Amino acid sequence: MSDPQPEYVWAYPEEKTGRSRMWLMIGLGAVAVIAAVAIVLAFVRPWENGDPEPVSSASASPAPSAPASGSPSPTAATTPTATATPAPTSSSEPTSSPSSAPTAPPPPADPALPVFRGKVQPLLDDAATGLSYAADASGEEGVQIADQLRDDAGRLSDTVAPSAIADRWRSGVQSYGESLDTLRAAFAQGGSTSSPLSAARAALRSLNELVAG
Repeated sequence: MSDPQPEYVWAYPEEKTGRSRMWLMIGLGAVAVIAAVAIVLAFVRPWENGDPEPVSSASASPAPSAPASGSPSPTAATTPTATATPAPTSSSEPTSSPSSAPTAPPPPADPALPVFRGKVQPLLDDAATGLSYAADASGEEGVQIADQLRDDAGRLSDTVAPSAIADRWRSGVQSYGESLDTLRAAFAQGGSTSSPLSAARAALRSLNELVAG
């Protein structure tokens, strides 16, 4: 009777089995990371934009580039906004209307004869002196004297006379002025001044008598 043969049993150590499981988990994790990176790259694709960083689709659109010619682009002209002017509102308070039409200024007071004489007598005396100079003058010198006498006659006409002699004063000054016009024309034309000079002296004498009363 032979001896029984020994039975060989293969036994794997537990340490080797644990290491295999660890490497398997690391491999699965690496595969998951690679898959995630591939998905991200498939959606983002930064190499298509040429930018070092991915550009979000929600970013603002790029600003328009400047023209290549280098000349400044014309700026848009701003149209002025028309401002509405407020319509005039009717005032609740009634405007005061003039009670009556503007009245003419009152006539100047009637001066007394002595007061009137004091105003016109110096002019009358100057007229007499001027006529005496005109009797010895001729040509341009006579014209200048006649012009000065006519200016004094205008001042006599502007002086308000008392109502008692107003009409006769106005008529006498007018006659005196017309005689001076004739005298000036005679000097300017180089004609005889005797007749117009006599008429001027007569008109002046009438004015002096009227003032003397």
